[in-house]
Amino acid sequence: QTPAVVQQDLNNFEPGELIVKLKDNVEAGVTYNQRGKATSDFNIGALLGIEDKVASSKVMFHQKSIEASIANSQKMKAVYAAKAAANPNNGYTPKEPLTMKNVFVLKTSDEQENIFQLIQQIKDDPNVEYAEPNYIYGIDDFEVGEIITAEQAAKMESSLVIDVDDPLYPSQTNITTTNIDDVWDQYTTGDGSQVIAILDTGGDYTHPDLEDNTWINEAELNGLEGYDDDGNGYIDDIRGWDFINLDNAPLDDNMHGTHVAGIAGAVGNNGIGIAGAAWNVKLMHIKVFQSTGQGTATTIADGVEYASSNGATILNMSFGSYAESFTLKLALEN
Repeated sequence: QTPAVVQQDLNNFEPGELIVKLKDNVEAGVTYNQRGKATSDFNIGALLGIEDKVASSKVMFHQKSIEASIANSQKMKAVYAAKAAANPNNGYTPKEPLTMKNVFVLKTSDEQENIFQLIQQIKDDPNVEYAEPNYIYGIDDFEVGEIITAEQAAKMESSLVIDVDDPLYPSQTNITTTNIDDVWDQYTTGDGSQVIAILDTGGDYTHPDLEDNTWINEAELNGLEGYDDDGNGYIDDIRGWDFINLDNAPLDDNMHGTHVAGIAGAVGNNGIGIAGAAWNVKLMHIKVFQSTGQGTATTIADGVEYASSNGATILNMSFGSYAESFTLKLALEN
């Protein structure tokens, strides 16, 4: 029997929405606009025999990501074939990674449509790779604790390995508990080469402990206002992107994303606030959660694609659900 907490997550999805990935060999009339976004006028409802239940459909992802995922799939096929030839008797046939091609988000005519029944109706269609609800994920529960003054922090015990002048550092037990201070001492406090994408409620990139470590899209910063200078499909995305409000100001309206960004990369040894795990790092703020702390699989997958396409080397995803989204997994795999 499915535990109640698991069943609750499995029933938590965007009403009236369905994600369908058609198989790669289905010609779904996908083209790309000037900014590389996949579009299609294809009648997917008619193809699947549910035309009367589909109000609209749109294609996910961008040309560069889709084409890169196709190339990746071909490469992995060759790798698996070579392994199978070298070990013909191992009986293991790994599943080939899916591409990001032909992923559609369908909206139903009736928002109260039984999504699971609809999935059951189309899942065995030979044109369908998978069909799933647009699951809703939630940020980890957290509370902003009592503010600690610099005077209070100075009285707290701390085993400093290297000099740290951030006034609240003595209260950061997470650093010593995880031995990050040993890493600072033996290796580095960060050299600015890593780009951490914070997929969350946004980030306060004006915060004095985050501003200097905020990722900057130099092409857009030095480009023409109102123009997609770097051709990544997003206009004036200087500090990341807001996938909730669809604009270039991924500011935090919940504080969870700012909280997480600070733990990862607050500027260290600057005499302000706390010290991040990395003192010199680039924080890419990507807003994929509403102020309520909820976000859908499709929105998060868009954020994953953005992070990867724009040079993120680490993705921080402090959220969860017992529901597994094939679409989010697809974006992460690629």
